[in-house]
Amino acid sequence: MPARPTPATRAPRPRPTSRKGTMRSLALALAAVLAAPALAEEELPPPPPPPPPPSSYDSSPAPPLPPAPAAAPSTGERPFVPGLRPAPRRKPGTIGEAPVAPAGSQAAPLHPDESIAHWRFALATGVAGKFGGMQLEAARENPGVLLYFAGQADGLWTEGYGQAARFRARMFTGGETEIYIPSEGDAEAAYMIGRREFRFVIGRAEVARHPALGIEVLAQLSTLPCFEGSLPLYGDTMRLYYYLSPVGASFVRYYGGAHIDHSAAWASESDRPVASSAGRLRYTVLLPPTILLSLQGDLMKMWDKADLLVAGEGSLGYQVLDQSAVFNATVRWANYRRRGLAPETTETEAEVLLLAVASLVF
Repeated sequence: MPARPTPATRAPRPRPTSRKGTMRSLALALAAVLAAPALAEEELPPPPPPPPPPSSYDSSPAPPLPPAPAAAPSTGERPFVPGLRPAPRRKPGTIGEAPVAPAGSQAAPLHPDESIAHWRFALATGVAGKFGGMQLEAARENPGVLLYFAGQADGLWTEGYGQAARFRARMFTGGETEIYIPSEGDAEAAYMIGRREFRFVIGRAEVARHPALGIEVLAQLSTLPCFEGSLPLYGDTMRLYYYLSPVGASFVRYYGGAHIDHSAAWASESDRPVASSAGRLRYTVLLPPTILLSLQGDLMKMWDKADLLVAGEGSLGYQVLDQSAVFNATVRWANYRRRGLAPETTETEAEVLLLAVASLVF
């Protein structure tokens, strides 16, 4: 018979689990399952590591920044452009850069501001009334109303010995036939060296046409010795411009019936350029705050010939828009003496022009 197991070798009997403990375990497991997604969404990234401690070289505090300079009040000065030499700033109550006569006028150079550009330009247009002069057509009187168009460019370089250049042209239309057909005017080109107050004119050429004065073409060419300058007076409230050509060359051809045909006994008005002398002078006064009064005289005399040109001009200008626009009322008188059709005789013609002109400067 097999032996009966002893109590020491008998396996222990498991204790029965209570119903209350089972329910608690299930509730805890269910809560853990439901809370897992929420905990995953609320998980934040780890905080950044703390900054490294300052080294011994950075232990001293940084010097404070200098205070920002106070904004200067506006003075109206034009901005500085690198590479260009600033020109003196215009003072209130002075002529400054303002044109002293309508654009395209004789003896009225523009003064560029080199802090902006080396060149200064001007355009003008207006109407003119003309009186007197040689009658161009026997069947009718000369037209009395003309249109005025003009342009001008002046360059300035003050570096070194100084240089300047000028190009100008003015044209009247309607003096012969239709109102928009050019009839008369003049053009000039010049190159100078030296300061504004005194310059050597290296080369200058001017061509003009004035039918009512009996001039089909009048050309002038000059070089050294030839001088010009623009002098500011009394704090630039007055300005004097001068031009002097003691010796130059001139060529003239008379208009229409005044022309002298060449013959062996009696030469034409000018078979070739002849020596001449010329000069111009303009005096301008500023009537504060914006009125300019300008007076100009012109003289040209051919050597060993009767030809003589004398002219005078007066202009009253009103400046607006910081001197960028000028309105002028001008009166000009011109007289030309020429050789007559018979030997040892002369003829003289004179005309008067009244102009109302608007000029833009830029």
